[in-house]
Amino acid sequence: MPDTSTATTTPAAPTTTSAQPFVRLPSPDGPVPGNLRPSLGAAKTDRALSYLDRCHTQQDQPASTAPCLYGNVGSSTTIVLFGDSHALSWFPAVNQAAKEMGWQLLSLTMSACSPADIPAWNPNFGGVMNNCTQWRDHSIREITNLHPAIVLVTGTRGFATVNKAGHVLTGTARSAAWHEGITATLNRLKAGADQVILLADTPAALVDPPVCLSAHPKSILACATPVEKAISSDWLQGEHAVASEENIPLIDADPWVCPTAPCPVVIGHTLIYSDSGHLTATFSVTMAERIKNAITTAVVAAPAPASTYVHGRGVG
Repeated sequence: MPDTSTATTTPAAPTTTSAQPFVRLPSPDGPVPGNLRPSLGAAKTDRALSYLDRCHTQQDQPASTAPCLYGNVGSSTTIVLFGDSHALSWFPAVNQAAKEMGWQLLSLTMSACSPADIPAWNPNFGGVMNNCTQWRDHSIREITNLHPAIVLVTGTRGFATVNKAGHVLTGTARSAAWHEGITATLNRLKAGADQVILLADTPAALVDPPVCLSAHPKSILACATPVEKAISSDWLQGEHAVASEENIPLIDADPWVCPTAPCPVVIGHTLIYSDSGHLTATFSVTMAERIKNAITTAVVAAPAPASTYVHGRGVG
């Protein structure tokens, strides 16, 4: 179990065994801030260090052979960030948290490759990404050999996959396949780590925020997304269900990314998204204190008789 004695400078999140209702106030409107960080022109390249270091595996490239260690390298306590490009979005926050906690961070992420043990259907290629399965298996073996203190797992909601006949799944068939696949992955990870934590996927935007804001410089609200469109309640319930079944903590960061309604694309002077589904590195690092508190709360609370629910609104 990792040392969490230096965990918090802000109150830790409350833990319960069920989700607490979160009431969102109306999102404010106004022009695009003149001191927006990152700027609209820089948003697409505002990426995580692990991406710039080529430690993030692209969907059409072989896996990185670099050690991909960050945080407090050499520490006796290791945390692993594992998942697809949505996991990569959280790297700046998790890396900063690892530095503050004195943890070594191993980053294992791949574009368009769900952490769930399912065939990764890629519409851009019109087929299944076999290298995703290979990367996932190799990554889990690496994690098992390392036996880290914590594995933080996250991935895109509604990930495209196929059945054994090669037909693309939709609706409940897709969600059932994900549920079975993520359960298989979590069981493998639980056998090779002290603590596994599931991080719910982040809200999505219906627009490309930098492009939209460029077209609507006088109204940031014009680019906001209705909460029910940004956050799939069905998939969020599925994440809760699998965490409960596997008796692992779930961190729901939706209220951090979407604190008001409709879900904004700018908070203060910070641009949240680099595109419709990925966080800017600048925004992500502002979540470091919250993710640190959520992780340490989950670790301190474990084991529990049922999944520990760490609600985003209670952190920071």
